[in-house]
Amino acid sequence: MRVGGQKPAADNRAMRQPHPFFLHAWLGALLLFMLAPWLPAHASGADWDQALDRIEAQGLNIHSVLVMHGDRLVAERYRSGQDRGLYSLWSSRRHFGPDDLHDMRSISKSVVGLVYGVLLARQEVPGLDTPVASLYPDHPALDQPPKNAIRIRDLLTMSAGLAWDEPSPVRRTPDDDQTPLVWTSSFYATVFGREVVARPGETFVYSGGLTSVLVDVIERSTGRPWAEVVDTELFQPLGIQTWTWSRDLRGRPLAHAGLRLRPRDLLKIGVLVLQQGRWQGRQLVPSAWVEAATSTQIRASARLGYGYQWWTSEQTVAGQSWPVIQAIGNGGQRLYVVPGLDLVVAMTAGDYGQPDILAAEDDLFAALLGLAAREAQPAATAR
Repeated sequence: MRVGGQKPAADNRAMRQPHPFFLHAWLGALLLFMLAPWLPAHASGADWDQALDRIEAQGLNIHSVLVMHGDRLVAERYRSGQDRGLYSLWSSRRHFGPDDLHDMRSISKSVVGLVYGVLLARQEVPGLDTPVASLYPDHPALDQPPKNAIRIRDLLTMSAGLAWDEPSPVRRTPDDDQTPLVWTSSFYATVFGREVVARPGETFVYSGGLTSVLVDVIERSTGRPWAEVVDTELFQPLGIQTWTWSRDLRGRPLAHAGLRLRPRDLLKIGVLVLQQGRWQGRQLVPSAWVEAATSTQIRASARLGYGYQWWTSEQTVAGQSWPVIQAIGNGGQRLYVVPGLDLVVAMTAGDYGQPDILAAEDDLFAALLGLAAREAQPAATAR
């Protein structure tokens, strides 16, 4: 019915038609549901956090975990825990945050390995096949076979063939020959004065003494103190401004174990290795050196290999094996680099002298690796 000049009332069916926005949203949801089986499975922030929850669940004395996947920092957690300084006899409980320095212990060795490659490219240090004895003419008694066959390469790969007891990821021992390095007047004489137990270059014997000799060679060759060398050649270019390197009783750097870094700066070193020595478009460490340093030059055990002061291993996830590069320090200091997945994981902890922390961290890393592998699944198989 029409009343006067009024227009007919709008049809009720037309008024009930859905708004275009809701129609598009509904169609989009339907399309997503249809395509979901072919889309890659991505780990959410909650997934990464859930993986880290095992730290509290297992009561682990881990102080920090940082995970870089691709170009994203996907997880970062700091905690309180027991810790003990390099020269401390007792541990104490303290809280760690992003700005706190933490002992790196033997991760120091891996930093030495990178710096040697930088200097070698500029011919500022002796070549890999240089006999070490030839660099110390003031110790002629040690320039005798077979010790005069020990090369720089053998120092880098921990295969000098000299007797040395030191706890490591591949050996548990109550003895520790690192102690004399704190006060000896000559690293070279202390280390090369040890008994020969194998031919140079053939057998892995973990030795902080060899790293101490390497840094001594660097200082003697460049005429610069180690702190200046590592700061100029590595830390400044990486933007690492806050760091310390503990010293021995004679004021020299503890080359094998003295580095203290913030966890985010440890992560930077991992990213540098992941990017084959490049950082923000600049080649800081020659890519060929990074490749050699992080490849297996000698077997350390059935599970671990060793490069130039870096550990190597493989981790299997869902039937696929991934090469893993590692820097490892006493107490649970860890740096994992997985080039195949663009993954870098840094951990700090305070279980010094307790090797079981390494297995617990490896389990945590395996969970994180699984999440990264899941994101990398091809679209056709991610169902």
